[in-house]
Amino acid sequence: MPQFDILTLGAQVFGLLITLSLFYYLNISIVIPNFVEVQKFRNKKLIKNSTSISTMNLELINNKKLIAHNYKLFMQ
Repeated sequence: MPQFDILTLGAQVFGLLITLSLFYYLNISIVIPNFVEVQKFRNKKLIKNSTSISTMNLELINNKKLIAHNYKLFMQ
């Protein structure tokens, strides 16, 4: 079988090491920082949205109380 030929095994291993080291370098320098950047952006967006949701919830509760109070005054 040509895959296990002793004469070409050194060249195959060397080529594999070069290819894997290039792939590793590209992943470390380009791909992983992009994932980290996307994760930071999503976390900021989630924090912003959660604060706006809690603010809207408080406003909704206050509006419901105000409507209930005004309805009671109207019905008197």
